[in-house]
Amino acid sequence: MIVELLRYVCGYVRFSIKGEFQERLLNQLALNGVSVWGIERRGGEISACVLKKNYLKIREYRQKNRVFTKVLSRVGLPFKLRRYKFRVGFAAGLIFYILALVFLSSFVWNVRVVGTKTISEAEVLSACRELGLFEGRYKGDLDVEDLRTRLALKLPGISWASVNIEGVRATVNISEALDNKNPPKQDCNLVAGQDGVIHKFGVTSGTIVVKLGQTVKKGDLLVSGITEYKDGTYKFGVSEGEVIAETVREVELFVPYLQKETVRVGNPEKRRVLSVFGVNIPLYLGSIEGPYQAETREKRYENKEMYLPVRLVSTVFYKTEVKEITVTSAKAEAIALSELEIIEQNTFKNAEILDRKTEILTHKEGIKLKATYKLRENIAKQDLLLILD
Repeated sequence: MIVELLRYVCGYVRFSIKGEFQERLLNQLALNGVSVWGIERRGGEISACVLKKNYLKIREYRQKNRVFTKVLSRVGLPFKLRRYKFRVGFAAGLIFYILALVFLSSFVWNVRVVGTKTISEAEVLSACRELGLFEGRYKGDLDVEDLRTRLALKLPGISWASVNIEGVRATVNISEALDNKNPPKQDCNLVAGQDGVIHKFGVTSGTIVVKLGQTVKKGDLLVSGITEYKDGTYKFGVSEGEVIAETVREVELFVPYLQKETVRVGNPEKRRVLSVFGVNIPLYLGSIEGPYQAETREKRYENKEMYLPVRLVSTVFYKTEVKEITVTSAKAEAIALSELEIIEQNTFKNAEILDRKTEILTHKEGIKLKATYKLRENIAKQDLLLILD
């Protein structure tokens, strides 16, 4: 009974033998310490049983004895467990998944910002991180009330803040202060910011002291914030509005023939970093040396409600070097005109360009571009009133 139980626990195989020297195969197995039992003869073949671990040893003697073996059945506990192997693995995986989910639900996965208008979301998230609220933070020791108070004090421009924890998501609600960036108006004049000829007035408050068609110099008084009454009394106020004048501006640019250009050399190298709850795990070996340009892309799964705190950040590094090249006069002129266009878009974006004259001067080292503009622009500039006792 005990022997049969041990055989069942270890598992055994019942097999058949066909061929010329069937008995000799059994004898050789016995001589080599392989236990065989349950031997039966049926017709021209013999069947027997052998432990699972010993069945493979039969292969060493089959060809020598010109016989063939065939598995008739597999009996025992190892074969039973193999049948349910997938189910056991599935159950173990399910248990592990539940335990992992319970553990991970104790941490903050997402931090969302709601209510910002002039303050950037990145600025709020940075402040939250400094105060202890970030992806991967343990929720158990997170003091929401203290965080709310310190956040309102840390970020200028907000009147109220709240932090709500819902599951694994933290929502930061921001209420910005009303018009906190506009300081109280102070008594002032309007003076000329540029030389010009007065073309039009758009003054909403103050006393105009110049006339249409009048030529003014930079710093001249245009609109006074002091109002004088017939009885000799004065009133100080704020001068506001526009004074449109025709002005002349000059721009000079020099473009050398010898240019320095940064070019990419060699093959690009890609590096990946797996970020889990804000912890970066490098997926590469080695480092990039020397000057380079980098292009970074980030992938993460998200929907309208939340996102997984797992990101794959891929960065492509391009090694660079600075080369000196010599450009032609035509190319230098094209560069100068391109730079001039950028200046027009930035410096004269609020002005009307009435006329533009350009002059190209050629030098030994490069070209000089001189542009003269006739503009129609607002030259009014506020100047605070200084009241002396």
